[in-house]
Amino acid sequence: MNNLEIKHLRMICALADSGNMTRAAEKLCITQSALSQQLKDIENKLGTDLFFRTRKKMIITEAGRQLQGTATEVIEALDSAERAIARKMKGEKGELRVGTQCIFCYKWLPQVMRRFQVKFPNIAIEVGSSTELIEELEGKKFDMIISGAISPNEISTSVPLFADQLVCVMPEDHPLAACSYVQLEDFAGSSLISHADQSRNRFFQQVLKPRGIEPKRLMNVGAPQAIIEMVAAGFGITVFPRWAIAEALKTWRIVARPITPKGFPLTWHAVYLTHSNIPLYQQEFIRSISRLNVTEESVVGDRLARVG
Repeated sequence: MNNLEIKHLRMICALADSGNMTRAAEKLCITQSALSQQLKDIENKLGTDLFFRTRKKMIITEAGRQLQGTATEVIEALDSAERAIARKMKGEKGELRVGTQCIFCYKWLPQVMRRFQVKFPNIAIEVGSSTELIEELEGKKFDMIISGAISPNEISTSVPLFADQLVCVMPEDHPLAACSYVQLEDFAGSSLISHADQSRNRFFQQVLKPRGIEPKRLMNVGAPQAIIEMVAAGFGITVFPRWAIAEALKTWRIVARPITPKGFPLTWHAVYLTHSNIPLYQQEFIRSISRLNVTEESVVGDRLARVG
């Protein structure tokens, strides 16, 4: 037996409510003959009458009343779901789960969240740390992930947010501070201080390790402020996004140097599943990040210019 369609359920409810073929047809915006034919089709599918026809009225049968009860529940649930989806897509109500693959994002992310909540007060926003980009998007842990390390694929879509550059940060009296830039080979034999352990340190795993470069020691400190203090105290060097170290360069006895003569460029992206429906508020959140001036090039540039 073929399944009933939602239009059939709406027709049953309209006939039961009006008790009249003409009024039901007007409510459904179809002709009376089309309505009559649809009713015959349904009754043939079910093998029973749903209404008794009289000259003036349509009288619902026991089978029709049973179907009407189910139809009413289905239609109400469907209408409710459609309204909820419409509110979400318009930004009237919903939630936004944002993952970040860089601890330094919290330097500017709170101000984006504050502005977002002013514009979308009924959207609940949650932020968490991301380690497995595709798996966490497919598993619905996050709606979008902010990442600086992406690989083209058919599953996800990435939107560029802003251009960045990784720099090597060291004490002012470090031997490498006399250089105008740092080579990747300079990391060999140096103590590298990081917020992640060796297995989750992307700079080590994706840049140094493939080139056979092994730091003397990889220290997992955690918080960015603690990393800066350890570097300033002479316990090693670190790698920061250029904008993330800008303020610390003003107050700590540390310097930042480009990595390689051409620098080490990095573009941050907002990544989400390609086939997901992106609500208005998520689009606005992404645009808000793109509009931020987070690179602070002039501050780092001043300190870089002190070399020589």
